[in-house]
Amino acid sequence: MSKLLLSTAAVLMLAAPAFAEDMKCNVPDQTTWMSQEDLTTMYVEQGYEVKNIKIDKGCYEIYGINDKGERVEIYVDPVTGEPVKSGS
Repeated sequence: MSKLLLSTAAVLMLAAPAFAEDMKCNVPDQTTWMSQEDLTTMYVEQGYEVKNIKIDKGCYEIYGINDKGERVEIYVDPVTGEPVKSGS
C-alpha cells in the first residue's frame, strides 16, 4: 500500500504546477480533518522529511524532501491524507 501511495505521490508531484491553481478539497468542516501531527507522522513513515505543512484552497500542502533527497510539494486530502489531483 505504501509503495502505491509513494508512486502516486511522485506522479502528482510532477503534475503539481499544472493543477495547483485548480486545486480544491471540498471538506469545509475542519473538525473532520487529520491533524498536522498525524499527517506528518504518516508521511515520515513513508520516507519523507516533512519541512512544512500549510492549508491551500482547502487542501493540506506538504513541503519536504522525499527518500531520494528531492524537494517535494504534495497536495493532500485533509481528511485522509491521500494525495489529490484537483477539485471537481
